[in-house]
Amino acid sequence: MNVSPRTYGYLLRISISFFMSLLMSFAMLVLNLGFVENFMALWFKSFSVAFALAVVISSLVFPFVTVLLSKVVRVCDEPAKLREAPEGC
Repeated sequence: MNVSPRTYGYLLRISISFFMSLLMSFAMLVLNLGFVENFMALWFKSFSVAFALAVVISSLVFPFVTVLLSKVVRVCDEPAKLREAPEGC
């Protein structure tokens, strides 16, 4: 499937939000309550809220982090340049 870079960015944020909220909601629920009787229902509710928040928050934070990170690090175009120069590109 071919997608534009913009669509790829959205799909990437949604995918990462999905898996992070799935695993984090599970871990926090287990740590706070343990495996209680209605665990699956509580986990689904917790995951639903976490996923909705994660998508919105990642959409708001991603551009800020991208700009901030671009001021701190420089990305090399070619991996070979990383091996040749000890200080980077």
